[in-house]
Amino acid sequence: MPPGEGARRHPQFHDLIVSNREQLTNESVALTFAVPDELAGMFLRFEAGQYLTVRALVEGEEVRQSYSLCLSPARARQLQSVRVGVSLIPGGRMSAYLNTAVEVGDSVAVLPPMGTFTVPLRPSEVRHHVMIAAGSGITPILSHVESVLTGEPASRVTLFFGNRTAADAMFIGELTALAVTYPTRFRLVQVLSREATEVPLLAGRLDPPRVSALLERYAPVPTVDEFYLCGPNGMVEGARSLLASQGVPDERVHDEVFYVPVM
Repeated sequence: MPPGEGARRHPQFHDLIVSNREQLTNESVALTFAVPDELAGMFLRFEAGQYLTVRALVEGEEVRQSYSLCLSPARARQLQSVRVGVSLIPGGRMSAYLNTAVEVGDSVAVLPPMGTFTVPLRPSEVRHHVMIAAGSGITPILSHVESVLTGEPASRVTLFFGNRTAADAMFIGELTALAVTYPTRFRLVQVLSREATEVPLLAGRLDPPRVSALLERYAPVPTVDEFYLCGPNGMVEGARSLLASQGVPDERVHDEVFYVPVM
């Protein structure tokens, strides 16, 4: 056996204490986990877009589920905490458990961050990042938004955020605050499928025709350097095909598929 080969280890679960619980909407919460000093190297050296895997005993059976980190790496290190957003999924045992049974002070088994929905920051460059998210797909996107705004000081972000109604929008308070803090660098465009809006373009689903019209109005494709897509498979595949038809190279389109209730 080559030297060191036997020393490789699979990631291990570690017990983290819930330090904050925030009710985001009627059907979603944000859970913050405090990271002790001895685990900081494992949990705080992540990249925007990565996720945590949570393990719990639910109704006598072990359940595991992954949830995206929704703090920027820089803010996570500042707070020495990691945070996930959890939306209730019909029939989802873990999402129901985390939404209804877990409180501040509870201990939860968590794996260190993983995932490839990442885009390296380029602090010295001036780029335009366009992000398209639906429902709980906002969780990794929020981390990306904050990371770009703080880590690429000359770059800007345009976010198209689709939900059924305004009340269903996770993290809308934080997104609105970022838009106020960075008025020339962050544009937040909300699209609602089951609620009337003053602008017809902003009422409906994020299907290819609407995404095409949104891009034409708010973020013409030739002005965009990186695209991020996160939401249900149909939305992600539709947007990816649209961008390919407009000549956007695959390497500039980053995506992750999330389960999202019917929009």
